[in-house]
Amino acid sequence: MNRNDRTLEILMAVCNGEAFLPEQMDSILSQSDERWHLTVSDDGSVDDSGAIIDEYVLRYPNRIARYRSGRRFGNARDHFFHLMARCDADYMLFCDQDDVWYPDKVLKTRRALEDAETAWGRDMPVLVFSDQTPADAELKPLAPSLMRYQDQYFSHFDYRSLLMQNVVTGGAMGINRALARLAGRCGDMSQIIMHDWWLAVVAARFGKIVYIDEPLGFYRQHGKNAVGAKDVGSAGYALNRLGAIGCVRRSILMKKAQARAFRLAYRDELEPQDERFLLQFEKPRSGMAFYWRHLGLIHGVKRKVGMALLG
Repeated sequence: MNRNDRTLEILMAVCNGEAFLPEQMDSILSQSDERWHLTVSDDGSVDDSGAIIDEYVLRYPNRIARYRSGRRFGNARDHFFHLMARCDADYMLFCDQDDVWYPDKVLKTRRALEDAETAWGRDMPVLVFSDQTPADAELKPLAPSLMRYQDQYFSHFDYRSLLMQNVVTGGAMGINRALARLAGRCGDMSQIIMHDWWLAVVAARFGKIVYIDEPLGFYRQHGKNAVGAKDVGSAGYALNRLGAIGCVRRSILMKKAQARAFRLAYRDELEPQDERFLLQFEKPRSGMAFYWRHLGLIHGVKRKVGMALLG
């Protein structure tokens, strides 16, 4: 199979997205690379999202399909994992309902996936993600780069570091079929924080992560984002975290539960040093000595202090 024969599916999970959905779908239709198909799934919206989806399917029946699961998911994690599991495309891009893609997003993401498979083989699990432009509800940029706005690293990707801090945003991500198969082996999805986080950890440990250091779309902030961009260098962010110690502790415990799910899912493929790290990290309190030994895996002074004191 040559490059032009490889299929690419865009997976869009929708829930009450009428305000921004048409703009996002128009941005997909405006892609410079037209070798894609879009599957849209609506999770019980009570606004006009369903009608908007049906209108686009009617206008572009060969490019867009509406998938009806017959169930309610209640969150983006389970919704996207379900769409990924039923997709048989060579490549998959994950699409949020409220963003806007730049015209070359599909082209550059596809090219990076193809290049990775040429270098390492099609059996190598691969995740590609790009920078984004954080913007307000009217798409006015808040900063040139989401990665730098959030002070996130991208020079290398260690799965242990990713377990402590995710840097991969789902709407900026594309994966190959090999990663979809491998990442779907988790027995307890309820312990996974987000689909993009899990895919990043799996790819970092067993495959390859390729970062495109260029924004390929607007990451819209409108007050109802499932996660959202955070200006981690601001005084307001620091004060907010200091005033929410309980929330920080709960967040750390969620990371530990996700690490345990990872260990159980892939215990047959892990090395003894992986097992030792994960077992210690999973503990309710890993201890200051643990974090001191792995200080280089924790990025940002505030995160180092928080993990050491509360984790």
